[in-house]
Amino acid sequence: MCVGAMVHARIARLVYGAPEPKAGAIESAMRAHEHPALNHRLEVTGRVLEEECRDVMQAFFKERR
Repeated sequence: MCVGAMVHARIARLVYGAPEPKAGAIESAMRAHEHPALNHRLEVTGRVLEEECRDVMQAFFKERR
């Protein structure tokens, strides 16, 4: 995800399935969308159908290897 692009596009709400805890900018140590210097806030709803989304992502990258 590109938090900067979401801020510039004034995205109101982000809904995602599976988090990426190592490098994700929304749900990680960074939480970039909450940076005080940003002039736009977006509502974040995460872990929607998390298990199913994780399975799809894992299958995709397993196939790519």
